[in-house]
Amino acid sequence: MAERVEDLKVWQRAVELSVAVNAICDKREFRRNLKLRGQLLDASTSVVANIAEGFEQPTDRAFARYLYISKSSNGEVRTRLVVACKQDIITKAELAESVSLSDEVARMLTGFIKYLLRSDRRRRGLGPNDENKRKRRKPRESPKKESND
Repeated sequence: MAERVEDLKVWQRAVELSVAVNAICDKREFRRNLKLRGQLLDASTSVVANIAEGFEQPTDRAFARYLYISKSSNGEVRTRLVVACKQDIITKAELAESVSLSDEVARMLTGFIKYLLRSDRRRRGLGPNDENKRKRRKPRESPKKESND
């Protein structure tokens, strides 16, 4: 398992999607629809942010819940890109390229969710150092009973 969220391929591809969406949103044509621009930027950031938030969760099942949210945000990105194309804010070529990347991220998220739900680790930890930390802790001493001798 990855020790950092940045090591995950799905996170890396989601960042690429976010960068691509940001580049599209920098287009002059978005000036006439700032609300759509803001929604698109928020959704693309949410894809990446939810992967990162989920990575920090203590169990695989909890991580998977965040990946579902990420997948939902990814669907929102695709839909808002289609709307932008219908409004002639982006070209069909820009739409096709972005949707292709979005579809790849969706497939990766689906596969990762399935993996996490199968493995269902209860204590994920973030690498080998967690086990070492547990071993180094001193056990609590039980309270000593006073004797009446």
